[in-house]
Amino acid sequence: MSTPLSPVQNVISATVRALRPLWLALAWLPAAAGAVEVGGVELSGSGFLSITAGKVVGGTHEDATDQGYRCPCFISDYAQNGVYEHGGVQFGPDSRLGLQGTASIEGGRYALTAQAVARGAGGGRVSLEWLYATAELSSQWTLQVGRKRLPLFISSEVQDVGYALPWTHLSPQLYGWEIVNYNGASLVYRQALGGHWLASVQMLAGSETAQDAGYWRIYNGKDSKTASRWSDILGSEAKLSYGVFDTRAVFIQSSTQSRQTSAGDTDFSPKARQRIYGLSFNMEGTVWVGRTEFLYIDRHADYGYDHSQLYALGRRFGPLLALLSYGNYQQTLKNNAPGAEGHNVRSAGLRYEVDRSSAVKLQYDRWHDRAAPGYGSLHGDAQLLSLSYDRVF
Repeated sequence: MSTPLSPVQNVISATVRALRPLWLALAWLPAAAGAVEVGGVELSGSGFLSITAGKVVGGTHEDATDQGYRCPCFISDYAQNGVYEHGGVQFGPDSRLGLQGTASIEGGRYALTAQAVARGAGGGRVSLEWLYATAELSSQWTLQVGRKRLPLFISSEVQDVGYALPWTHLSPQLYGWEIVNYNGASLVYRQALGGHWLASVQMLAGSETAQDAGYWRIYNGKDSKTASRWSDILGSEAKLSYGVFDTRAVFIQSSTQSRQTSAGDTDFSPKARQRIYGLSFNMEGTVWVGRTEFLYIDRHADYGYDHSQLYALGRRFGPLLALLSYGNYQQTLKNNAPGAEGHNVRSAGLRYEVDRSSAVKLQYDRWHDRAAPGYGSLHGDAQLLSLSYDRVF
């Protein structure tokens, strides 16, 4: 008689099965540090893996509506419906496996990049996150066309790569919206300003429609079906770095629409304009690590305004990083209407660098609901303990 698989083995097995076609297609590609050339085309491949276990260890939900979730529950990823529910240890919300392949010519001047990710939050379903072409127009100008990550935040491009982050999951108060990708084009200008200064400016345009966005399932119900659309996206991002310090500002505007098909909607809602403003300051030293990030969204044409902040401070002790974080979200409704959403999370974490390609992290989060009177809290307060193993290859 065979031995039953453990929960960890079940997650790994389901993810690997879901990605089997990608493994077969990319298995012959070398690791990230190497490449092969076929007919003048240079082919390279890489990947990342996160196995994360989490358990809700406390909380209250007497006034919560739950929306089909077993609460108290902790939302770790709004965009992907990453929710730790009350009960035993769960591996799905933040476990993922990703593969990336690049084909380039003329020494990398022209390239085609694709990235696919299977998530435990999606039952191992594979999604195409990136598919874009790159043209190095000069030493300073780069053009990219296709499907990319929308640069809302400083960690947007690597938010799936657990090894690149100090947390077991990003702050849900900041990194949590219904759209995370866009289909379109971006133009980037980079310039060294002398010494250790480096500046870059990105301009982008495009659109995106997300079917059954995890974000809306959290608000409308676990089994709801909702489509979200951001059209006429226009934006710019500016970065400035000096040594271990960098700062970043972003502005993005678009029209937003949604449709809840499970509620009988056949058409998208009327277009409503939004404007997104972001600002961040980052320090990545050999001993001290710090981050401050702000997001403000003007959606007065729809419901009101969103305010999000993240503060983090950490210290390294050799291969160990100790980190304290605070994330906050507060909604204000137009005309000062009552019943706005609000919540924050205080986090304490440890990250141990196993080697140059893998890390183990332990994190404790305490979610506190701060909804204004008249707003029905969806999930209440919650405390989460999570442990992750992250690797790049």
